[in-house]
Amino acid sequence: MRSLKLETRNKKQETMKNGIINLNNISKRYRSADKFAVEEVSFSLEKGQILALVGESGSGKTTLLRLIAGLEHPDGGKIELNGEVIVSGRKSLPANKRKTGMVFQDYALFPHLNIFENVAFGLKGLKKKEAEKRVFETIELTGLREDVKKYPHQLSGGQQQRVALARALAPRPQLLLMDEPFSNLDTILRDQVREEVRQIIKSMGITAILVTHDTKDAFSTADKIAVMHDGKLLQLDTPDNLYNDPNSSYVAELFGKANNLDAVVEPNGFNTPFGFVSRSGNCPFSPNKEKVKLFFRAEETDFCNPEEPHLCGMVEQCVYLGDHMQLKVCCNRCKTCSNGNELKTNENTSILLKSTVQTWKPGDTVRFRLKNFKVKDTESQ
Repeated sequence: MRSLKLETRNKKQETMKNGIINLNNISKRYRSADKFAVEEVSFSLEKGQILALVGESGSGKTTLLRLIAGLEHPDGGKIELNGEVIVSGRKSLPANKRKTGMVFQDYALFPHLNIFENVAFGLKGLKKKEAEKRVFETIELTGLREDVKKYPHQLSGGQQQRVALARALAPRPQLLLMDEPFSNLDTILRDQVREEVRQIIKSMGITAILVTHDTKDAFSTADKIAVMHDGKLLQLDTPDNLYNDPNSSYVAELFGKANNLDAVVEPNGFNTPFGFVSRSGNCPFSPNKEKVKLFFRAEETDFCNPEEPHLCGMVEQCVYLGDHMQLKVCCNRCKTCSNGNELKTNENTSILLKSTVQTWKPGDTVRFRLKNFKVKDTESQ
């Protein structure tokens, strides 16, 4: 423990410049596993930011959260919280000394305690009057003042979630950790509670990390999103950058359907299986490349009239999704869009387009143009 305190003093000033929570090469492998659950993950988070850890089941996101909380011990790496080294290699501070709050997936409320008693549970070190004041302040913030004498079984799912949040916030932690906090809520209530939770966290200025497999939770709640896959951190960025400029096809697909269209570089643009795409002024790419991929989302297209410059294909499949129709479009270049240019392509090449028009049917010709796209190397995965 002495070595941890000494290292804390030496590194405190540098850590504060980097962020309130800093992870450096954190790794964890369970004894029975043949690969790492978490492998050399590093990132920093500034005070007051909310980070969402996103990934499929088994990606390592929950293990990473538990490592930060002190519920698991890493095999290597370092974690610093507000200038204090809480993990260094196999040495670590106990979970109850880390100044973190935890909201579990099932909320873990005590059924024999009412709301007041649940929220007050983590305030054992405070005097009675001070603890009561803290509890009521936190309950007021979460909108549960009128329900303080109720027990968990008398509350709705959304109310239980807010009690769990209040209990985690009452000790005024430096870092709030949440494991799938919205997964037990129905769709309508989920949207409401997400916004409430974000407002509460932001009003208190607390730094938070939440784990979720739902990208809507991440987009609507977090300032930054970290994508986990097979124990590795693939990308950490703002929601906007992750959606519009993913660093891999995996990240792109995780946040919605995306198109990566093969293209041959021409002097003024790109020749694709669906026609010629003019190069815009803000479209950086290496001029030495002969082949590239054009990345764009289904909604980044406009539909055109036959006389306008366009790309074209044939509708192969239509999927009705309520407010729009998703079209799977395969290659079928007309004379106008081919313009005498032939491009060897896989016959199975297809893209997804989004249309608010509901009258499309398989076999229809689709004429469209790209409103926005990014040029990627063919080596990008």
